Amino acid sequence: MKRPTLLEGVLVALVLSLLAAPIVVLLHGLVGSLLAWKAVVVVMAYTYMCYLLVQRGRTSGRITLGLLALAGLLAGVAFDLRLTGLLLLCVALIWGVRSFAYSRSLVSAVLQGGVCVLGCGAALMVYGHSGSFALAIWSFFLVQAAFVFIPARFTRRPLADRYEEVRGAPNSFGHAHHAAEEALDRLATRVAG
Repeated sequence: MKRPTLLEGVLVALVLSLLAAPIVVLLHGLVGSLLAWKAVVVVMAYTYMCYLLVQRGRTSGRITLGLLALAGLLAGVAFDLRLTGLLLLCVALIWGVRSFAYSRSLVSAVLQGGVCVLGCGAALMVYGHSGSFALAIWSFFLVQAAFVFIPARFTRRPLADRYEEVRGAPNSFGHAHHAAEEALDRLATRVAG
């Protein structure tokens, strides 16, 4: 599985924060202030989710997940969610997409959610002190760039534990199970490397 680098995440945060203000100004005159902000939130979140899915090594499920995320965002706009509700929906979808694409264990997925919560806290704190939406976006996505430090599989089981798991099964099944796990690990290592 290919993982984005920290530098890529920082550059994505910079680009998204720099594009927010011109999009709001452009849309403000066309659709009004509130709808302009909602459109910016949806565009930023969906752009980030597409970035995550494109950087993912495997292609299976990528288009389906991207379309489901888009449908969820459009449903949030269609049901006229408040801006805070739409923000929470975007953060939840970012967490879900990133957990699906880059996590192979429950602990890793929970830590991905923690990064999302920390990003929300950073964005709120920066917006409270500066009043700048662009800096709040920068802060949120800058914290999101730190997800690269969360391993896909948080803990690796020792070989003895893997055999204990299939001890009750016939010996040939346990051996085949172990061989299949090793093959998957080698394949994941080649794809990631």
